[in-house]
Amino acid sequence: MPVKKTLLTLCGFCFSALIAAAPVGAADGYPEGYTPSKPAETGATNILARFGALNSYVNDQLEAAGGENAPECLRNCLTVQINNILECLDQKNTYATSESCEKDAAQQAAQCDPKCTDG
Repeated sequence: MPVKKTLLTLCGFCFSALIAAAPVGAADGYPEGYTPSKPAETGATNILARFGALNSYVNDQLEAAGGENAPECLRNCLTVQINNILECLDQKNTYATSESCEKDAAQQAAQCDPKCTDG
């Protein structure tokens, strides 16, 4: 009986280690490396939190591509997504109804080619 208990305990540790070591993927519907906005803990949530999350992602993409020296086509592509999310947020008007604005803009921003090789 102690052998079974030891074996079960060992299997449990191994399983836990596998789960802990599993890579963390992208949040549901968001690109890899994107941190979605979070609603405020108390009070009304500011819809601009969605813009802030996308803006942080865009800045991270630009920094990874060389910061101020990032290719112009990348800066242009990412700027379009900033404009898109602002327009969408203006139309959706509340945090609760605007998640698609953030997801769509994030997915499109993730498609921007940092090396400008897409013709």
